[in-house]
Amino acid sequence: MKNETRRKAPLLIVDDDKAVRRLLARVAERAGFDVDTAKDGVQAVEMLEKKQYDIAIVDLMMPRMSGYDLVQKISAMNPRPVVLVATALMNGDVASLDDSMVRRVIKKPFDINAVAAALVETARDIAQQRAASPPPTVTIIADNANVIADKATVVADQANVVSPDVNVSPAPAEEAKDESSPPTGKAE
Repeated sequence: MKNETRRKAPLLIVDDDKAVRRLLARVAERAGFDVDTAKDGVQAVEMLEKKQYDIAIVDLMMPRMSGYDLVQKISAMNPRPVVLVATALMNGDVASLDDSMVRRVIKKPFDINAVAAALVETARDIAQQRAASPPPTVTIIADNANVIADKATVVADQANVVSPDVNVSPAPAEEAKDESSPPTGKAE
């Protein structure tokens, strides 16, 4: 039986307390996540613009940009990570957050096992959602194009294929060509 390598789910931890960031990062790494950390909401937004994360753990009380504001910014992103909130605040303070954006609230001080279980359960839910819906198919008609997609249909005179899920078809002819000639698409 073949051993397949599992992709580690990318996780962003956002907390202004360095010790908390380290603790959560250790727990998440041991649970099998690919972990990055940010010290505040501003740094988190910069990181979210550069990399797609499956999950973000967000502290609510931070300098420069609060966790409340960060959750609002994340809600406008597409795709966006699933948000878990880490806080010592009371339920009334958390109630102002958009329920559709926050999957779970993790109370401080942390129960390490509960944090790991919440992360694993959330990653499992994300994987099940992805399996239930096929990845989008992209169709591109262009002279020159760079394609970053899980699946793509390319219509071109020449194309270099670097994915087994790409279909290469000859470009539509302006005038009728000899139909018996093979397509001019080049696949490598």
